Amino acid sequence: MTLSVAVFICQTALAQPLAADLAQVWSTHHATITAHTEAPILLSDEDFVVVARGGVAKRRLSQDGPDRAIGVAWTPHSRPAVWVAIIDDIHNTMVEGLTEQRLGASETGAKLLYQRLDLPWPLNDRQWVIEIENDPDLAKATANLVWSRTWSLSDNRAPGVADPEALWAPTLDGGWLAIDVSGGTLIIYQTRTTIGGVVPDGLVTSWAMSTLDEMLGNLFKRAAEIPEHKVDRQNLKRILER
Repeated sequence: MTLSVAVFICQTALAQPLAADLAQVWSTHHATITAHTEAPILLSDEDFVVVARGGVAKRRLSQDGPDRAIGVAWTPHSRPAVWVAIIDDIHNTMVEGLTEQRLGASETGAKLLYQRLDLPWPLNDRQWVIEIENDPDLAKATANLVWSRTWSLSDNRAPGVADPEALWAPTLDGGWLAIDVSGGTLIIYQTRTTIGGVVPDGLVTSWAMSTLDEMLGNLFKRAAEIPEHKVDRQNLKRILER
């Protein structure tokens, strides 16, 4: 067990919510969330039982193209603190072997982020650029109770940053949902990826599923380190900016 996962388990065991409360909040917002996203997110009562026990609920959804990996967890940390940890891609590498570098803004004002994943020899590393944006309309439609941050593959090729020996991933999209519930934050992460070459899509999804504990553990560990002045009311508007 890694340190980040151990910290995650200890923190979430302090004041766990009831599974029924988690399910009720999800049921309240599910239709609105679905109307604002192209990615299907289907959760069951059993998932919330796992989360209420301090675990990470995991789902693998089949759809056209690669499967979608989904991870769900709850933390007692405030939603603004968790949100700062999500957007802090410089100081918070959530998955081992993943390198990130900001590239500025896209033509639409969304954030561009270069990422490279180290793969074991003899495979070539993979790289991609994603376009990331928040959804203020969803926040407004849910009385600011649900925050959403999604990403999609960009055609930007990161001149001066890209690795000439790494291959470009052909498919990548995903997102975060952060929902106020039971004095803490319900986090839902979902992603769909193919990396091309000889690596089967199913194996990539299995890898994504296997990283969910590490990633969410690192996220909550980072949220615990966020100074309070970074998440006070005066900074909420900046936190939610695209």
